Amino acid sequence: MRREMFLFTAATLFVAGNLTAVRLCSGCPAGSWIPAAIALSTTALSAVMLLPCIKYPRLSILVFYMLGVSGYSCMETMRPDVRSSRLRDCRSIRIRGIITDGGRSSSGRPFLELSLGNENTIIYNIPDTTVWMPGDTVNATVRCSRVENFTGDFDYRRYMEERGVFYTCFFGRNSSLEVLKNGTPPLRTLPARLRWKFSAAIDSAMPSEDMARIRAVVKALAYGYQDEIPPGIEESFRQSGAIHLLALSGMHLGLLYGLLLKLLALVGNSPTTKRIRSTVIIAALWAFTIFTGCGVSILRAAVMFSIYEAGVLAGRRRNGLNALSLSAIIITVADPSAPSGISFQLSYAAMTAIFLIFPHLRAIVKTRNRISGRIADACAMTIACQATTAPIILLHFGTFAFYSLLANLLCSPIVSIAMLLIPAVLIIQDTANVILALPGRLLELAIELFIRINATISNL
Repeated sequence: MRREMFLFTAATLFVAGNLTAVRLCSGCPAGSWIPAAIALSTTALSAVMLLPCIKYPRLSILVFYMLGVSGYSCMETMRPDVRSSRLRDCRSIRIRGIITDGGRSSSGRPFLELSLGNENTIIYNIPDTTVWMPGDTVNATVRCSRVENFTGDFDYRRYMEERGVFYTCFFGRNSSLEVLKNGTPPLRTLPARLRWKFSAAIDSAMPSEDMARIRAVVKALAYGYQDEIPPGIEESFRQSGAIHLLALSGMHLGLLYGLLLKLLALVGNSPTTKRIRSTVIIAALWAFTIFTGCGVSILRAAVMFSIYEAGVLAGRRRNGLNALSLSAIIITVADPSAPSGISFQLSYAAMTAIFLIFPHLRAIVKTRNRISGRIADACAMTIACQATTAPIILLHFGTFAFYSLLANLLCSPIVSIAMLLIPAVLIIQDTANVILALPGRLLELAIELFIRINATISNL
């Protein structure tokens, strides 16, 4: 346990150092010398501490904090800024790029996201009749303007710049837009193309206009797409404290992981079979993670489960806390901007609660049968997660859902059932057979119940 806590503390300090650098570098103008100075000073200090660490090994844990600071500072120093942009404020500018994604904004405006090489842009107000797919090429003449902040409490410009977007474009009266089908689209657009086809399959399986809100919730549960959810439903989920169930999270990957374990357990338990099973599981988990767009929550789960199964391949026992700590370090190294996102913070806060707080809460209540034990598990886990995530929610949003425990206890089983029904509904489409149509009907009932429960709780 001492070794586990050492690694956990090291990971915590590494992330804390990263967040310190975010605070120090925030507000620095483009091309500022401050991130470079921070990176050089912390790297030098880490090198100086190497000799004392040899004599006093416990001091080495402090190096993780400084490495976290220097990692983000180096990324901030090398990050492209607006001076490298090929766009400019202009009433009419011609652009050519590859479609990476698209949809509708929160205000209902259709848009396309384009990759222009070393930067990205978004074209708003495109015609509703535009037919496109990720990977297609766009030639457009549009109005272009610098990204601006809409409110004083959120730095929208910096958020967009971190995504490589310095200017946004608008389709207007004198604009033109041409979409060219790409016979061999870039490989990087393959996940977005698969998501687009998956969305079309859901629309085909649930074509009725009366099922629009059910389709929207299904897409959110399946791959995290929330743009089609009506504002009223989204607000009810937010007020009930169950909004995280609509976001793609480790729960989705956990269900897939558990299903794969049960299915592949049938092939046997010989050493060779175990290695093949672990390899198949890791490949399947990463295929799903890439398909969904590699969100932080699901990426954390993918790294954790991969470390779990890598332990099996190496002949070592699984360790949840070590997997959590290593995944935090790996994700932060791969993307130094990840820890400053609320998704990363909530995800790791919840998982820390599950490993360090949940066992102690669960030990308080003694149960005599499986049903009461499951209920006690759900209550203890929800309370533990709320204890660590509530301060983060209050810090970012200034609110807290008091009935979130009730919402999570009632809705989590429904979401698990719906997630298992979605593949069956997509496979079995357009059938008049009552038995074969049963999964679709059950999915509709589950989603409708999911929506109504949150609407009721939000009005308490």
